[in-house]
Amino acid sequence: MGLSIVMTLATPTHTSWQTEVTLPVGYFDEESGQLHRQITLRKMTGREEALLSDPGLQGNGGKLITALLSNCVIALEGIKPVDTTIIRRLTSADRNFLLLELRRLTFGDEMEAQYRCPKCQGVTAVLEDLSSFDVRELETGILPEIHITLKDGYQDPEGNWQFELLFALPTGEDEEVAAGRRDKNPARQRDVLLARCLRQVGGMEPKRIRALGSRILSDLSMADRRLIQKAIDEQTPGLDLSRDVSCNQCGEGYRAGLDMTFFFPLE
Repeated sequence: MGLSIVMTLATPTHTSWQTEVTLPVGYFDEESGQLHRQITLRKMTGREEALLSDPGLQGNGGKLITALLSNCVIALEGIKPVDTTIIRRLTSADRNFLLLELRRLTFGDEMEAQYRCPKCQGVTAVLEDLSSFDVRELETGILPEIHITLKDGYQDPEGNWQFELLFALPTGEDEEVAAGRRDKNPARQRDVLLARCLRQVGGMEPKRIRALGSRILSDLSMADRRLIQKAIDEQTPGLDLSRDVSCNQCGEGYRAGLDMTFFFPLE
């Protein structure tokens, strides 16, 4: 796929108000066929604090991220203007990376995170250094696709078994659509997100794949669904938010992901 591992976030070039960073993936310009990766952020202000408190945005995380980044991204190499449409087209990997960089620029590198033990359900608080998270960067100038071979397979409506899947990387637009469902079940929202990124299912026609949508993901075995999640986690460029945690209550060691739900303090 052409990924390289950067062990820590590079110290960005910045003033007290803005910073320039390199996106893990980059914005793909369809007209030129080029990836643009250098982006400039400014600190969050009272305008963004108001967005975080906006009830109309709190119900859709994708739209909230789009609104924050649309305000705080002030430049993207080779692209003018950097409007909401551009921010929606960024990959989820780049958007999460920009959220972390925006948090670092505005509040500094230290953040208290909480992790829940899967054994005793005890909560362990950890003072995280946000500059220490690993980043997987794209080495080539081509947007990656994720190829997955299912073990159990998918039986299409005609009774044929399909085993080969191909996914594109999700974007902000995909996030907004998935989060905008009336059904807030996280598993179903994720199926909607992945279905929007599904490009191939064996020998099925693309229009048939689009018509079936998230039903394809829902009909897969739990083993294949976990296989898909594992492949996407391993092959997608961007932040690695996983951490090794030792429970303060029972001493159990476990691996957990940094929760970005309450990433920006409102008080």
